[in-house]
Amino acid sequence: MAKAIVFEEHSTVLAHWHRRGVRGATLVCLDAHLDLQFIDAARIERLARCDHDHAMRALESPHPLHPSRDACFGIEDFLYAASRLGIVRRLVWVAPPHVLAFGFSTALAGLQQMEGVTIEQLESFRTTRGGWLEGELLGLAMLIGTLPQLGALKLEQPLLLDIDADYFVEVPQDRLWCSPNQTCVALREWLGGSHELTIARSAGTGFMPPALAGIPEQVAACWEGREEEMRPAPAEDDVLATLGAVRARAQPLSLAQLMQLQRRLEAWSAAPDRLAAAWVALGLLHARFGRLADAVTCHARSADGGEGHPELALDIGRLLLARGEAAQARPWLTRASRDDETRVQAWLLLADAALQSGDADTAAVHAQSARRAAPAWTAPWPRLAAAAALRGDREEERAARSAGLALERRLAAVAARLVRTAASPAY
Repeated sequence: MAKAIVFEEHSTVLAHWHRRGVRGATLVCLDAHLDLQFIDAARIERLARCDHDHAMRALESPHPLHPSRDACFGIEDFLYAASRLGIVRRLVWVAPPHVLAFGFSTALAGLQQMEGVTIEQLESFRTTRGGWLEGELLGLAMLIGTLPQLGALKLEQPLLLDIDADYFVEVPQDRLWCSPNQTCVALREWLGGSHELTIARSAGTGFMPPALAGIPEQVAACWEGREEEMRPAPAEDDVLATLGAVRARAQPLSLAQLMQLQRRLEAWSAAPDRLAAAWVALGLLHARFGRLADAVTCHARSADGGEGHPELALDIGRLLLARGEAAQARPWLTRASRDDETRVQAWLLLADAALQSGDADTAAVHAQSARRAAPAWTAPWPRLAAAAALRGDREEERAARSAGLALERRLAAVAARLVRTAASPAY
């Protein structure tokens, strides 16, 4: 039997593949999420200069909400890095049936907002007779489907086999939807048992319920031919994981529960980097409730004199803008516009702030920045039309509205062509 390796967080596998010298691989990845967000070219260049896995691990984000932005990759985008570095040539994303229950078309709203995604990339996807999807996204050839749909395909070597443990959990119910052992059997029948299997626990970021955090050991034992039952992980007072779970697993939250979490955080003793990320997480939850002052306080406590996390800055700017306070929103949105994770949305909101202030030229500049970065997104076009109308340029206004409508029609055609992907039964 081949070896199975457990990592705490999914993105750590990138340095492992780099150390193994993997090039041009087909990656079979069982995951509830597509970790393929865009990374700025400057960060990719820093990764490409890494001559050993220790250097690459030093560039991994310790947590997606860590306020330090010196890292070059993390759990949300490491597959993009793997593609750009030449490690992965083709991605076979094996998704849970409940994730694909409504087909690829439901993901269009999110994908079109991603930096680097073009309408031509979205138009490349086709639904096959077997029900899975094929296309290309951000330069990476992709197949998307459930394990029963994809399990008869012949795949090119070299082959990487990877599982994020959140694949097995249906949220927000936090229950197993399939048997990890039977999944291993199905993978072995499909791909053989000689491939190394990498497994991510994903508990520290809140994507896995603590009671199910022993799944990776069970999967590893099954893959290596050992008998081992899933054991609950020991209970820990990890406030960051609790806050992350609310966000990652769509857990319901009342204001009273939010304040209770804040009291727990204020009394929590943890490493400075985890404390900082926890204050960001709490600030994002305060922003969800519209609690601007509390969100600003959390930002200050997380940033420790620095710029802080761009997602929290973006949410604070959005709240200020909703209050009609464009001048106060602008510094927060400008902060978010300097980070490749949030800059597209920040540019769009900066355009709104300029329109709110009557500055048509600045609005157009920001809207064009958003349009160039995310050319498949329809949202910049109404802002460009509004800026033209503010200047009194009717011809340019009509052209912007026409371009936006044309893009909407192309997106609608993509959605119509991609028929619903049938949900496969659980094992």
